[in-house]
Amino acid sequence: MPSRLIRPFTASTTYRRWVHLILGAVLAVPYLAVAGLVLGPLLGPGIGLGLPPVAVGLVQGAFVVLAVVATGLLPATRSLSGAAAKALLGLPESGGADTWPDRWRTVCWLVVHLVLGSGIGLLTLIVPPFILILLADPLLHLPPELTGIPLYRTLGIGRWWAPLAGAGLIVAGFHLVAGIGAVPARLAPTLLGPSEHERLRRQVEELSERNRIASELHDSVGHVLNVVALQASAANRVLDSDPAFAREALAVIAESTRTALADLDHALGSLRSSTLDEASLAGLDDLIRSTELAGLAVRLEVRGDPSSVPPQVSRESYRAVREGLSNALRHAGRVAVAVRITIDTGALELEITNPLGSASTPGHGLGLSGIKRRAKVLGGHAEGAAHGGNWRLHVYLPW
Repeated sequence: MPSRLIRPFTASTTYRRWVHLILGAVLAVPYLAVAGLVLGPLLGPGIGLGLPPVAVGLVQGAFVVLAVVATGLLPATRSLSGAAAKALLGLPESGGADTWPDRWRTVCWLVVHLVLGSGIGLLTLIVPPFILILLADPLLHLPPELTGIPLYRTLGIGRWWAPLAGAGLIVAGFHLVAGIGAVPARLAPTLLGPSEHERLRRQVEELSERNRIASELHDSVGHVLNVVALQASAANRVLDSDPAFAREALAVIAESTRTALADLDHALGSLRSSTLDEASLAGLDDLIRSTELAGLAVRLEVRGDPSSVPPQVSRESYRAVREGLSNALRHAGRVAVAVRITIDTGALELEITNPLGSASTPGHGLGLSGIKRRAKVLGGHAEGAAHGGNWRLHVYLPW
C-alpha cells in the first residue's frame, strides 16, 4: 500500500506524462484565444453584431470544433503528435497519415490530448498557489484577504490543520496526474499507431528487403568461394616450387573467409523466415516438456484463452517463449524459469524470468533482436534486460 502512494512521485512516467498533458494545454490556447478574444467581441453586443450570449457561445464552440478537426486532418499533425507521444509516452511506433481513417484517428487523438491537457494545465496553474498558502499560513499568519478565510471554512479545517490539507492536495494531485496521464498512454498505440494496411505494407517492404539482402549475400559469398577455390588450387600446384606464393595465396584465402563470415553474420538476422514455422501456443505443453527434459525447471502460468489469439500473434508468442527458454538453458544452465502469459482483449503480454547463471555460452544476440523485430512488425514491442540477479524478457503483442 505505501508503495502505491509513493509510486506516482518516483516514477519517471508521471513527469513525462505531465509534460505531455501540459503540451496539450499549450496547444489549446490558440483555439480558445481566437474564440474568446476575436469572435466574442465581433459577435457580442457593443461593437459586435449584438448576438445573444447563447448564440455567441454556440458559434465559438463550433469554431473550436471545426478548427481542431481541420488541424487534425493535416498530415503534419500526425507526425508531430507521434513524435511527442514516442518521446513522452513511450509509443513504440507511430503510423503515417496516408489514408483518411488515419487522419480521423489523429483528430480523435487531438481532441483527447487538448481536453485532458487543458484540464490538467488549468489545475496546474490554480492548485499550487492554494497549496503554498495552506503550508505557509500557520507560520506566516498571512492576511485574510490573501489566504481567503472562506477557503478554510469550505474545507472545514482550522488554520493549524492547513498544512495537512496542503500535503493531501499534493498527494492527490500527483495521483490525479498519474491516472489521467495513463489515458493517452493507453490510447496512443490505437490512435497514433500504424493501421492494419500500413503494417501489411511494412511487412511486404521487409520481405522485399530480405530478398534484396539474400541476393546480395549470394553474390558476395559466391564471389568469395570462387576466390577461395582458385587460390587453394594455385597454392596446391606451387606448394613445393614457390612456397612464398603459396603463403600469399593462403593469406588471401583467410582474409576472404573472414569477409564471407562477416557478411553472413550481418545478414543472418534479416534472412530468417517465419513463413515455415507454423508453431502456436497450442504446442506450449510439448515445448515445456522437452525443455524440462533438457534440465530446466519451468513454471508456466497462462491467464486468458489461448484459442482467442490470432494465428500470427500465437506463432510469434510461441517463438518468443522458445527463444527465451533456449537462452536460459544456453546462458544460465539448469535453473528455474518462470513463464507468464496474459491474454487480454486485443493484446498478449509475455514475461519470462530466470536467474543469471555462470554457465554462459557466447552468443550474438540474434535471437533477441529477431523477437524485437517481429514484435515491432506486429505493432508491439519486446525488451530483454538484467534486473538484479535475474534476466527478464518482456514481449507485448497487440492485434
